[in-house]
Amino acid sequence: MQISDLISNARIRKSSRSRADLRDDFYSDRSRIVFSSSFRRMMKKAQVFSLETNSYVRNRLTHTLEVADIGRTLARAVGVKLVGKDILNAARSECLVAIVENACLLHDIGNPPFGHFGEEAIKAWFTNDKVAKFFPAEMVQPRPEQLETMLSDFQSFDGNPQGFRIATRLHNEVGTAGFNLTCSTLLAMVKYPYFEKAAPGALFSKKRGVFGSEKEIYLESCRLMDQIPGRRFFLTYLMELADDICYCLSDIGDSFEKNVTTSRDYIAEITALCEADKIPVQQLVPEKQRIDSFAHDVAIAIAQRAIEEASRQFVDNLDSYINGSANELVDDIPAGDLLKCLKKFARKFIYTSLEAQRIEIAGSRIVSGLLDHFGMVLRIPRVDFQHFVKQDEMRKDSHLDLEWRVFSQLSKRMRKVYDDSVTDETNDHDEWIARARLIVDYISGMTDDSARDIYQNFMGISI
Repeated sequence: MQISDLISNARIRKSSRSRADLRDDFYSDRSRIVFSSSFRRMMKKAQVFSLETNSYVRNRLTHTLEVADIGRTLARAVGVKLVGKDILNAARSECLVAIVENACLLHDIGNPPFGHFGEEAIKAWFTNDKVAKFFPAEMVQPRPEQLETMLSDFQSFDGNPQGFRIATRLHNEVGTAGFNLTCSTLLAMVKYPYFEKAAPGALFSKKRGVFGSEKEIYLESCRLMDQIPGRRFFLTYLMELADDICYCLSDIGDSFEKNVTTSRDYIAEITALCEADKIPVQQLVPEKQRIDSFAHDVAIAIAQRAIEEASRQFVDNLDSYINGSANELVDDIPAGDLLKCLKKFARKFIYTSLEAQRIEIAGSRIVSGLLDHFGMVLRIPRVDFQHFVKQDEMRKDSHLDLEWRVFSQLSKRMRKVYDDSVTDETNDHDEWIARARLIVDYISGMTDDSARDIYQNFMGISI
């Protein structure tokens, strides 16, 4: 397959607007992302330190913008080299840059409040024993094997497939295709190209990148792009490296700002890690043996080096990236060893800091508590729940006053997604799963502070 064939403006729903210049299709993707409420909400979601009042410290949105900047710079370096080899023309190169930037803008859009701990709270809540208490009394209890299939998406919940769900389904102001992005952008955002458990030994099989609920959308995107499902899209490699470069460097920089890390601690610990990994310490410690500004003294040089090395590696081995057989770029460039060393430092000394852990513990309890409260609408009879949805009111004499008020908190846009997915022919188990998705979509879309405030209101702590 030629690289130009992979830069396509094909969309799941045919666009109502014809654009003379292919580049405008990818700029349109960018606008759809940036002007969305899901994108804006990342401003109030933590990168590392939740509920942070210091505006210097990154949130999920500022981290995303930094990843997009690195991704654009990396993709441009690749594009220049491809144009120089007559593999792409200048216009297609510009499209390539735009697709990578779009994927970077989307890469964290599905993260729930409190990040990883929010993900883990959702997984834990949907254990078989707990969920059995939330089935309506009149519903036939699913068999264990049925239940395992029903709960699969929830028990493997992650921000990556939730991001794909946001992009393809949850923004339904026009039609039911979400943002209706180009398939090039959609496939570029999928880090883990699987909608079910991957075969042993498969590349990028650590997680699922697409929920079963979006399986058909993913397969149709692959069909329109003539891609093999389960094969990583070639531009995803660039997006993933941009994230790798940013998150460990920016997290360490934020830890300096918050005095979680000091210059002396950093130099002592990174020296020990370098010695253990046989990395020349001068590559991570400035000659002056003091960190005045982590960005200026360390991060900028490493990012520039990684971009140059990765752009060469990518272009020199282009076929292996197009056919999805290459390893992560961070594994195949010398600067990758430096980034891995910095990640070890962050895992050992930043993510385990008391401040980060206290908020994470609280965040886990908040998300679990919200599921408990919103979960009460899972117990009510289907006829009553659908009356809530279609009539926007409580059925007379149903005595579901509290459940109605809880339901009323849910997003109308997400209620419409539920309504679009359920018909009279939908069996009761699938209808219940659609309700559960509605609740998870709503809670995972909350910001850290809105999740805290709603939880406190439900618990009667604040009014």
